[in-house]
Amino acid sequence: MVRSKIKKHQKKPLIVICSEGGKKSSEYYYFRNYASRNIRIKFSTGNSTDPKGMLEDLKKFIINEDIKNEDECFIFLILDTDLSNKRINEIKEIVPECNKNEISIITSAPTFEIWFLMHYRKNNLQFKTSKKVKKELEKIIEKYKENMDIYGIIKDETNKAITFAKTIEQQVIKNNEDLFNKNPHSSIYKVIETINNIINKNI
Repeated sequence: MVRSKIKKHQKKPLIVICSEGGKKSSEYYYFRNYASRNIRIKFSTGNSTDPKGMLEDLKKFIINEDIKNEDECFIFLILDTDLSNKRINEIKEIVPECNKNEISIITSAPTFEIWFLMHYRKNNLQFKTSKKVKKELEKIIEKYKENMDIYGIIKDETNKAITFAKTIEQQVIKNNEDLFNKNPHSSIYKVIETINNIINKNI
């Protein structure tokens, strides 16, 4: 008797994001908008704020959620450099462990919100503190406040931000600079492009 094979139901591709502040962060309010019929978004749990602690929280989440058995999954650890040498060194220390676990480190300087500004500004983007970045956003976006969901406001300018962020990274490579020390920069575009590639593949 020939036993018929049961076709395994394939899950939608998964994006896992670990960011400081978890579900109370700007990253959470922004990236949750990308969940769709073609893609799932999950946010790592944990209360750590230092790079090593966040990585450990993420590794526990990967185990608890059985992420390794996903059909298609991309894992991102999103970190602000805060323009702090101490924090930048802490980020560099976890690079080997992230590579080992197929986790992509995504950094922004001085803070994640610089990604929002890249939707509107191309020049004069150097800020010495995260607070000043957010103050600048208040001038551009009416009633802006930290952890506000501004996806609907900026989404039409995303391609502009991607181009600008890539231009900065290309200049860093050309000048043989250290991206982690670059002010400003944001590699958030890599998450967006991963999401877009998944969506386009499933159209």
